[in-house]
Amino acid sequence: MIIDLFATLKHCKESNSRTMKKVVLLSLAIFLISFTRATAQEYSAAGYWRMGNDTAYLRLVERQAAGEALTPDDQTFLTGYRIKLAEYFDRMSDSEKSDYYKYRSEWASQPKAEAWAPSRRETEVYTGERSMYTQYLVSSGLFGALYGGAAIAIFGLEDNGGLAAGLPLLSAGASVLIPVLTMKDKYVSNNSLALSIHGKAIGAMQGAALGFLISGDNLDEGKLILALSAVSSMGLGRLGYALGKNQQWSQGQAALYSYYGTLMPFEGLALVAAFSSEDPRMYAFGSLAFGAGGYLIADRIGQKFDFTKGDVTATGALATMNGLLGLMIIADVNSDNMDPSPAQFLVPAAGALGGTIAGHFWLKDAKLTNQQGRNVALASSGGSLIGLGLAALFTPESAAPYYVTSFITGMTSYAILVSMYKKNNIQTYTDNSNKLQWDINVMPQNIFFNRKIAGYANANPGKRITFLPAFSATLNF
Repeated sequence: MIIDLFATLKHCKESNSRTMKKVVLLSLAIFLISFTRATAQEYSAAGYWRMGNDTAYLRLVERQAAGEALTPDDQTFLTGYRIKLAEYFDRMSDSEKSDYYKYRSEWASQPKAEAWAPSRRETEVYTGERSMYTQYLVSSGLFGALYGGAAIAIFGLEDNGGLAAGLPLLSAGASVLIPVLTMKDKYVSNNSLALSIHGKAIGAMQGAALGFLISGDNLDEGKLILALSAVSSMGLGRLGYALGKNQQWSQGQAALYSYYGTLMPFEGLALVAAFSSEDPRMYAFGSLAFGAGGYLIADRIGQKFDFTKGDVTATGALATMNGLLGLMIIADVNSDNMDPSPAQFLVPAAGALGGTIAGHFWLKDAKLTNQQGRNVALASSGGSLIGLGLAALFTPESAAPYYVTSFITGMTSYAILVSMYKKNNIQTYTDNSNKLQWDINVMPQNIFFNRKIAGYANANPGKRITFLPAFSATLNF
């Protein structure tokens, strides 16, 4: 009986063992299939087309074709980029290669913002970096609710409880439903989303500035100011969407327009405040004039430098740190002064503008990706928090050690990450051109095929027969 019990347990263990092996093998197979599909999807026809039409790469190709002498750095970049293009194409599946040759002429005839949208199949509603459709609908709904709230104030509907509660919801729903019904391709580019949100936000501010420019200090014209703000927001939001869709701008160029379109109006307000002006028209004029100048500056910088969206994000992080440092300084200086001088507002304004200029020089050749730019901004924030914590350990009585230590540690984190990313990005294009590359292939199956070929060759001595290699090696240098 004991022997039967042990036999039964042994059988159960063997059965469980076989079951576990099947489960493990099945899980491994599913993982490998998923990984293979994910890897195959990474190298797409649209991605290769975008890579081959990179602005910096095409500029160098045009200069080289025109007979212009390139610098050693430009030649290294061009060689490395061509190697990367070849490697990307080799890793594409046969279907993706076929799609590339099939659709490249169609993509070339479209604006770059839309050209890489997959045309052979219906896109997902939300596809991360490939389509901003869902994000666009969400932002439209949020701004629609704000427009509904503005309409309540403009038409004096505050006392109508049902209408006051329902109008923002109705306008939010309509703002989502209209794009759903009118956008047939369900595709929104990165630039369209970014410029649309920027246009709606800055449009509200500049529309209000236009209202103050018209009405001056007449506060009875508050409804006019609010109406101009709402109309300007809607108009500039639509303009931003159209520009992002139709203009062949890179993400970096679009980010520059948004950045300077936001920074420069505040610079204008700080400059007017420095002269102790009490006229609202002067503040409105400063905001509108500097805002227009900001877009002109962004256009000139975008034509001269090929900044990426990551570069602009990192530049904004540097400008923010310098601007906050200026604010902390004037707050500390005026801690006992209840009537600070308006000219002191130039300190944070100069810090933000100076940080922007320094960022442009620092990141001129960085070519940061979107994620790298976000990492730089997050690392700077983390470094600043570490500085605050270090200062708090010693509990100083004055505020200066807190913001000085925070600024130093934030800048240190910023400098370390930017230097690391710049070095890695440069090596991406230089490593393959500086190192010898061996490509070795061993094909033992060809020995079997050669035996078959040999028999055919002996039977047909008059024909030229080529045997297959069993080993091949290629050296690229």
